[in-house]
Amino acid sequence: MTSPVRYNGVAMALHWLMASLIIALWGLGLILDELPKGDLRSQMFGLHISTGVVILGLTVLRLGWRLIKPAPELPAAMVGVERFIAAAGHVALYALMALLPLVGIGIIETGGRALVVFGTQVLPTLMEKNPDLHDLAEGAHSTLAWILAVLVAGHALAALRHHFLLKDDVLARMLPGGK
Repeated sequence: MTSPVRYNGVAMALHWLMASLIIALWGLGLILDELPKGDLRSQMFGLHISTGVVILGLTVLRLGWRLIKPAPELPAAMVGVERFIAAAGHVALYALMALLPLVGIGIIETGGRALVVFGTQVLPTLMEKNPDLHDLAEGAHSTLAWILAVLVAGHALAALRHHFLLKDDVLARMLPGGK
């Protein structure tokens, strides 16, 4: 079976939808602690949690889709370390897209709360309130979010490097409307 030249429409839609959600969620996460306690802050936390769960679901869908529809081959000019970095970067992105929401659910659980997504409880409280574990989960979530931000920025810069400096099709094959 030959490798596709471009990503298909489903893969592109999932990529750009998730990229948008992750960037928005990261930005929201940065301001949450700065919001005064009250309804707005509670609503924004609810939105952050709900969006994180959506990202977890989309990550599972995206991984499943990638198993069915493999990614196009990397350009032949990419060899050695560059090929390894590209593969490792993608593995790390997928791992963090799954791990961050799971750690977020851990924050909710160790805070003694049930998981509520868009106003509907989807998971009961499975753990007793545990302030020490809660603080650990919050610290891990923050650290992982910063690592994801660096990886996303690196991913975007690498795509732009391929497009503008190397002038290959790495970025174009993920953009809609191409050949």
